[in-house]
Amino acid sequence: MISAFETASRLWDEASTRTAPGEVACRAGCFGCCIGLFEISLAEAVLVRSGVASLPDEVRADVLSRARRIVAESARAFPGDAERGLLDPDRTEAADDAYFEVVADRACPMLELPSGRCRIYAARPITCRTYGFAWAKDGAMIHPPCGLNLPGASAGRQLQASIDIGRIDEGLGVAGEIAEELDLDPDVESTIAHAVVGSAFGPRLG
Repeated sequence: MISAFETASRLWDEASTRTAPGEVACRAGCFGCCIGLFEISLAEAVLVRSGVASLPDEVRADVLSRARRIVAESARAFPGDAERGLLDPDRTEAADDAYFEVVADRACPMLELPSGRCRIYAARPITCRTYGFAWAKDGAMIHPPCGLNLPGASAGRQLQASIDIGRIDEGLGVAGEIAEELDLDPDVESTIAHAVVGSAFGPRLG
């Protein structure tokens, strides 16, 4: 599992070497990509939860409070089991879009303000590790880069500096072991907020 996250971080670093000065705005304290929630895999949810568990008591309490607030305020729109923290694998695209629109303006509970730093940086999800550059698969761009990066670049230039997500090993074998231990389907998805407070991922953190 860890290898997948290390690979994601390495691919971002490799992509950055294919850019010129002034093309990349990503830096400590820039947190536009930390606003809004998104789906995360079971392996990511477990890593995020372990990161929160290792935080100092006061910091962990703040993270949990913010996560619980997001979960409670968006529970009605959540397309799944909000208490367990599991998205419904059979949810419709419309339900998915409606929910993520509701939480589009919510700051990630891991975001430290006003510094803009991630409180679980070493345990952040793959999406967080690869965001900023375009994502590509099989030689085609499937997600554009952050609007602050590669300003005015053509699609070809964006692809040149993209991250090939096909190279990221999701660690399915380990995910299967985790799923068996938690009595979950290995393909379940959650969000960062639900991962730390959902009952499906282990005992209550605090």
